[in-house]
Amino acid sequence: MKYEIVKPRPMPQDESLQYFFKRERSKDDIFIDFSDEKIEKALFLDIDGVIQAFTENRFEYIRDEIGMEKLFVDLEKEFNCDYRTFDLYDLTAVVYDWDKEAVQELKRVLDTTGAKFVVSSDWRYDSKLLILPFLFRIHDLEKYLYGYTPIFFDIQTIQSKPENEKIYWHRSIEILEYIKAHPHIKKWVAVDDLDMSRDIPDNFVGTYPKLTSEKADKCIEILMN
Repeated sequence: MKYEIVKPRPMPQDESLQYFFKRERSKDDIFIDFSDEKIEKALFLDIDGVIQAFTENRFEYIRDEIGMEKLFVDLEKEFNCDYRTFDLYDLTAVVYDWDKEAVQELKRVLDTTGAKFVVSSDWRYDSKLLILPFLFRIHDLEKYLYGYTPIFFDIQTIQSKPENEKIYWHRSIEILEYIKAHPHIKKWVAVDDLDMSRDIPDNFVGTYPKLTSEKADKCIEILMN
């Protein structure tokens, strides 16, 4: 299984979409890492229900044209990226709905254990595929980003393999396939609001509606033992 090593760079949403749709049309699975570093610890990160606690604060701001323009200017000045080309709802979700306490708990796990995170969330699809690193940048998370679990356009075939017949969630399969392709990863934990405890019982921490200090401690325990 061959992964692409991609150096993140600011790009229009349309460019990210074109890349995704081209691969989708050709049924060419997408395998992306952002570094060739041989990490030993990985946290597989869902977003909704982990660092986004299903709030909708963004709708208080999204129709304020003057306020949004100020946000664009401030973000470009601080993060050296023109966020006007990004999906407006994605951007405002990151700014106003990613839970600050949950983000801090995630950072605590990563700083304490030395792990990097691999995105397993559906946020890695379509228009966010190649711009997601710049959304993480807003919360100082880009430096921890290692890659994405694979996007299989024919997941049914993957699920029908004998070794996967007892796996319930396709997200679990994507994580397990990633682990197979990265044998240098020795310890790992998956953090998700989907209950994958049956699929990966020793490496799963369930969260809802967000990552708490207690759940973060459990992640640290798995990664350190």
